[in-house]
Amino acid sequence: MPLEWIFIQILVNTVEVGALFYLLCSKFSAKYKVLFPELFFIAGITAFISLPIFIFFGGLPLTEIVMPLTCLIYLMFFRYGSLFKKIFWVLISFAIVGAITFFSITVITFISGVNSIDIITESSVERLMVMIIAKVLQIVVCYILAKKRRESNFKLSLVPILICFLIPLISFMMMIFIYFLILSGFNIPENIIFLISISYLIINILVFILYEIINREAEKNYILIAKNKQHELTDEHNRQIIEMYGQMSKWQHDYNNHMQLIAGMLEKSNTGDNSEAINYIKDLDEKIKSASLDIVTGNRIVDAIVSAKMTLASAYNIKFEQNILLPDALAIEDTDLCAILSNLLDNAIESCRKLELEIGRYIRLEIVVFKNQFNIKLENSANGEYKIENGKMKTTKRGNLHGIGISNIKAIIEKYRGVYNINPKVDSFITHISISLRR
Repeated sequence: MPLEWIFIQILVNTVEVGALFYLLCSKFSAKYKVLFPELFFIAGITAFISLPIFIFFGGLPLTEIVMPLTCLIYLMFFRYGSLFKKIFWVLISFAIVGAITFFSITVITFISGVNSIDIITESSVERLMVMIIAKVLQIVVCYILAKKRRESNFKLSLVPILICFLIPLISFMMMIFIYFLILSGFNIPENIIFLISISYLIINILVFILYEIINREAEKNYILIAKNKQHELTDEHNRQIIEMYGQMSKWQHDYNNHMQLIAGMLEKSNTGDNSEAINYIKDLDEKIKSASLDIVTGNRIVDAIVSAKMTLASAYNIKFEQNILLPDALAIEDTDLCAILSNLLDNAIESCRKLELEIGRYIRLEIVVFKNQFNIKLENSANGEYKIENGKMKTTKRGNLHGIGISNIKAIIEKYRGVYNINPKVDSFITHISISLRR
């Protein structure tokens, strides 16, 4: 093979492997923040599939088998995600790339009148045209598929996902089989090859669409379940907060009765023995302490929530500062107020916990009502690692339930036609919420 064709073939192989890795890496999050594994595998695979230029393997489909296996090994060791989904994406990627190659060969065959085997084996203008058409189409298709959503961890239905798995596998194996029939000199009509290639391409694209639909429906179902679970947890938390509020109101209401009872005990003590009154006071003091709140803001619901979160923050060595001044009643439902503050403070505590103690963990909370606007400003220390997709902040916590709290906050704020703004910085994260109290 002439030197210029060797260079073209290696360049084409590099483009194909790069496009495949771009697609596969777009679907699974990286385990390590380095590019070396990707570059190493791309270079290694490109070198291996270029070996037939110099070495004859006796017609064995080594490159067609080793290339997808190597891509799968890379995904297994350097990318997060389930093994089943990694296998699926390797199969669908290679099936589509293979179908595009066959389609390009048959198109040039019909245009030029040159046989498929001659295009595959001979260094010619027709082969160069096939390379250009195939690689351009592969790059475009890989780019389009890569721009679809990243793989999720939602559980998918077994039967349709098996169909999505088997069709790319069968079509990939059949294309390898047809390829080696052509190389072996078996006379397959060009129109049959064209129909097979276009059919495989369409079928595998339809499989991809089916997979996306299944994935989207699974995500919808899971989010619905997760939201219901989140609502259950929030309702339980709200119930506990409201119970604490009721308990505090009861103690306030019964204060005069307790004082009158103590005074009566002291007046009846003619012998100077005040032990009964002292014991009553001690018992009352313990009950008051158990129901007391760490802060008093003017709103009992906010007092209870912030006090509970301050206690939790203290357990994680987080410095908690608050400046809150509120009226006793707000034009916001208690359950909504609980959900907003609980989720905001939970996220802030979670962010602080990711930092080393010596860096300095802190939370600063300001809540005020000014000109009939309910305003929250929450600032917390952060590590500066944020996940932003399509201009929107995404949760960095692993697990499927995470992120539901943020959507709940946004839904509540939209309910009151409020404003929700975030300001992620290198070492801190600031949240602003403003809700009009005019109704």
